[in-house]
Amino acid sequence: MEYISTKEAAQKWGISERRVRSLCAEGKIEGAARCGDWVWSIPVGTQKPADGRTLRYMKNRSLRTGIQDYSKADSIRSSLIVTPLDNRQKAQLILEAMTYDGDETTSQALEGVLGLQNQTSLTLKQQVMALNASSILSSIPFDLNEKKLLDIHRRLMSSINERSAGYYKLGGPQSQETEAMLEQYAGPWSVLHPVARAAFLFSEILRIAPFEEGSTLIAFILLANEMYKAKLPPALFGETKIPELKAALASTKIRGNSQTLVAMILDAVARA
Repeated sequence: MEYISTKEAAQKWGISERRVRSLCAEGKIEGAARCGDWVWSIPVGTQKPADGRTLRYMKNRSLRTGIQDYSKADSIRSSLIVTPLDNRQKAQLILEAMTYDGDETTSQALEGVLGLQNQTSLTLKQQVMALNASSILSSIPFDLNEKKLLDIHRRLMSSINERSAGYYKLGGPQSQETEAMLEQYAGPWSVLHPVARAAFLFSEILRIAPFEEGSTLIAFILLANEMYKAKLPPALFGETKIPELKAALASTKIRGNSQTLVAMILDAVARA
């Protein structure tokens, strides 16, 4: 019988190697054989086991969109020729993420950074993160899974915080909740309208905050990616709308009610 390593299984299933090792240790991967403290061999062709945490996660996180009119978004989808984000759009997206985190800057300063002009009003860390985010935004659309999510964080934190780059926040349930969320994204959420699916992903990344730093910017990047895949323009809210966006996200976090958030995304798409 032929075997693959936990690293190969992780790449095949789109989850972290750590999670594959955990599943092996829990006896959830049929035929997995231990070859040392951390080394496992998995039979070729073994299917990814179902994640039992998913049902528990959804029991506690029942997300609702309310009644929404997606007709205008669908009209845009059928007629729009989607083009890569330009520096103005990238700068606006990064500005909104920074404003959400309480950082003060301007779209002009961020456009300058993306044009490779040093901006004394921004710290070196902010400038490097903006450039890293711009690089990631240039690679959309991409298929999202756990491996890709960790890779995005690794790229975002490059030359900023190499120690935590590509790793979940230590302590707490962040890694388990994120993995369970991605199971929903690939499963039940896949049949939703693209805007609803994007809203759930966006709000849950912000709620879970899976990384030591960079979670907010990643949430905005993932929202842009979902819009692009749906053949819709980016949902740029405007920095003055961030307090309203936070209120909508608070409702989603506390009551699972995403109605206002979905409406805000639909409005942003229509204005674009």
